[in-house]
Amino acid sequence: MEKSSTGSDFETECENLLRCFDILEAINDATGQTSIAADSSSSSSSSSASSSSSSVPVPVAIPLYSENLWAVRSLSGRGDFGTSDFRFPSALQTIAFEHCTNHDLFSLAQDQEGSQCLQEKLSSGDSKILDKLFWVVSGFTFELMSGQYGRFVFGKFIESCNESQLALIILKITFQDQLFLLASVDKFGSSSVKKLIKVVAHLPPLLYHVMSALKRLFKFLMMTKPGSSVILQCLEPSYNHKNDFIYQAALEHCLYLACHEQGCINLNNFIDNMKGSRRKQILHLISVNAASLSRHRSGNYVVQHVLSLEDPFLIDAICFALRGHYVDLSLTKCGSFVVQKCLKYQNAVHYIIEELLNSDQILQVANDKYGNYVIQTALAETMRQDRLSVHQRLVTKLQQHLAALRVMKYGSNVYKWTTASHPCLA
Repeated sequence: MEKSSTGSDFETECENLLRCFDILEAINDATGQTSIAADSSSSSSSSSASSSSSSVPVPVAIPLYSENLWAVRSLSGRGDFGTSDFRFPSALQTIAFEHCTNHDLFSLAQDQEGSQCLQEKLSSGDSKILDKLFWVVSGFTFELMSGQYGRFVFGKFIESCNESQLALIILKITFQDQLFLLASVDKFGSSSVKKLIKVVAHLPPLLYHVMSALKRLFKFLMMTKPGSSVILQCLEPSYNHKNDFIYQAALEHCLYLACHEQGCINLNNFIDNMKGSRRKQILHLISVNAASLSRHRSGNYVVQHVLSLEDPFLIDAICFALRGHYVDLSLTKCGSFVVQKCLKYQNAVHYIIEELLNSDQILQVANDKYGNYVIQTALAETMRQDRLSVHQRLVTKLQQHLAALRVMKYGSNVYKWTTASHPCLA
């Protein structure tokens, strides 16, 4: 039974295609070029020998890419052609660039050498190059901002582009809060946002949009280390009188952040960098809420940090807010840290000692896992010359319980301290 002409043509086409793939595979094997030539010659001799029995022609391999492209390192960054000082060939820079699609250029920006090449092109200031890359940056904005190498292309573009192009990029970024947040809390993306803030610092209308977005996202940014670095940049002196948005957000969210594990650390850094009239408002808000913050495992560090600023007004505000809570706080891990810190300040000592002396829980505090450290700190801090009268009153109160303290697990620490400093009581 004879094969139809259509079936024969189909088989011939498949055979030709398979041979093309074999030849392409051989071309890609850089070490097998000699053997390919040998195989080619043997293949042609066998082909001529069987020409009488087969009418299928030997296919001619047509290169799928121009030769200069084979010299380019893989755009995905995974290829390695063994050249550490690789530079894109001039043909790709002068000709291929003009014919690249936006997706091609985006892939190029994600590659280390490709990113360098695009940055060099942007440095030329050529408006045609800027216009072409504008569509790439606007189409892949957040991907470039968060890319290890793409962020450099993004940074160079916003430095080089005109104000209209920059405005369009700003609007896209600031109108998409979720993507802006993801970029800002990213290791690489945060550096792109900081670069953006620097570029628009002298353009008030554009800076307004960025600061507004940072205000909306302040709480979430301050809960991560990269995000907080973006906020802290806005506190630099060059942004004074332009960053009130940031301070408004801090005033609104500082108590929430004080009770967040990472937020409390970032808030303390924020406190260290604050300037202007809003600073007092924020610190006063923290101080008057010291009682609740001192009980929190994260909040107590913020209260201690405000105390360490050595501002008499803030110390008074915190010590006053804690009145009536010193005994209870002494019986908690977090609170005991704050009470011990307060004992170092003259204004707080009398508040704390009076509460301890007037409480029927002094023995409980002295034998508490955390409270015994408060009593020891109180004894040590009141031994100063100007506090001796208060010290003597505390020792007298403890003397009534020395026998019990001696055999208690944690109370024995107070007993040893008291008898060591007052041998006559042993």
